[in-house]
Amino acid sequence: MFVIAIGLLLTATLSLAARSVHEDNEVRLLRQRAREAAGLLTTAIPSIQTPLASAAVLAEASSGSDIASFQRLMEPFVKTGRPFITASIWKVSGSTFQEVMTIGAEPKLASVDQGARDRFLRSSTGDDRLHVLPLLRGASPRLGYSFTEPPGSDPHFVAYAEAALPPHRRAVVPSGSAFSGLANAVYIGRSQHEDNLLTASTKRLPLHGQTAVEHVPFGNTSLLLVMSPDSDLGGRLLALLPWILAFVGIAAIAGVALLVEWALRRRDNAQALAAQNADLFSEQRSVAQTLQHSLLPEELPEVPNLNLAVRYVPGTSGIEVGGDWYDVITLDPEQLLVVVGDVSGRGLDAARVMASLRFAIRAFASQGDSPSTILTRLSALPDVATSGHFATVLCGLVETSTRRITIANAGHPAPLLIQDSGSTYVETHIGVPVGVVKEPAYEESTLVTTVGATVLLYTDGLFERRGETGEEGLQRLRRSVEMSADGLEEMLTSTLEAQATEDASDDTALLGLRWTR
Repeated sequence: MFVIAIGLLLTATLSLAARSVHEDNEVRLLRQRAREAAGLLTTAIPSIQTPLASAAVLAEASSGSDIASFQRLMEPFVKTGRPFITASIWKVSGSTFQEVMTIGAEPKLASVDQGARDRFLRSSTGDDRLHVLPLLRGASPRLGYSFTEPPGSDPHFVAYAEAALPPHRRAVVPSGSAFSGLANAVYIGRSQHEDNLLTASTKRLPLHGQTAVEHVPFGNTSLLLVMSPDSDLGGRLLALLPWILAFVGIAAIAGVALLVEWALRRRDNAQALAAQNADLFSEQRSVAQTLQHSLLPEELPEVPNLNLAVRYVPGTSGIEVGGDWYDVITLDPEQLLVVVGDVSGRGLDAARVMASLRFAIRAFASQGDSPSTILTRLSALPDVATSGHFATVLCGLVETSTRRITIANAGHPAPLLIQDSGSTYVETHIGVPVGVVKEPAYEESTLVTTVGATVLLYTDGLFERRGETGEEGLQRLRRSVEMSADGLEEMLTSTLEAQATEDASDDTALLGLRWTR
């Protein structure tokens, strides 16, 4: 009787402990999945805000009259499978609002009550956040987004776009994804009321039972993400563990040895779960790199008499996106604008500033502004005192027929010129970085090259290393370029390999130009 009593006591203790472990593990896994899903929702903000910010800059720069540039800018974003189904510019004059240009479908905003429409547009003016308007009534529910630059004149302009929600607001979770086996619902605001529902993977709303709730900042409002498991996240075996322990304990106390061996298997499962978490980290890093590359040009233009090549290498640590970028803008058959820049810091804020600067440069270049004028106008966009970010930018106007480059420099490393006689850094008038002061003046420098000459534009991640001065890094870069291969593509590859180190934490953008005749 004594052995039976001790055995039952041990069995009951183990069963209760296993049940508690299972419940704690389910709660932890559910919260972890909810945080991961909330992180993915957060990464969607730059893809929405960046084109609207660029459209607002373009509207302000052209006083709302450059319809053709607006269409070229927004057409890639207003297509099937793209973020928006309609985009428009609204003119703000005093207390009145007027739709001045539209691309895509008719905006649903135009059909809502004028008072509600004006209140929404008015709330957007003077506020540099993304503003969200739920248009959930009717057969085609949408989400409206607006963005405006801080007003500097009257009239002012608001960039506005709408995204269509899935049919019946039903979101399908692919089988085999990280979130399969989980029911989810996304609401706008902080209430789970059915009128606030954006998407859901199930008709059984609101979700009941064990749930995890995450509040995701989304522009001037927030999203409420609710997730509930459809099955045991830790596996069926862990759910049945308390009953298994009870059966083994009652059947034979001598089975303790088997239980020890089983516990070791559970440890292996825990290690496998840790490996899965490492895979999730790697997947999140891949998402960050994909987001970074989506903000850069997809391909380089073909230019007569000139070869172009680029390389972009993200930093080796962390999962946050960086602020390095490059761009090549064709102005006419014999002129193009090349840009390399670096926004201070990392993360979504740095990527947002980088994207807004890149699209603003394209807007200014389309108006025929010179490199120095572009940098001066660009300095009105970021403000290090409020955003915490500034940017170094090198802007060069290339004339392919004369091999002339007109350069304006906002605190960026100087270009490197490689010729048969050797390599040297091009002397430029270095101005203050963009975002440090308002309306700075920049001086332009002119470089005339020879046939076969190569010019390299780059960010500081290429040469800066821990424990080494900047001058030492630049000299090391110059030596490695002189020892590189002859072809432009091979030169960029060998230069990156020569500069690579295991502890390189900063992103690197490298743009090469070589005249063929």
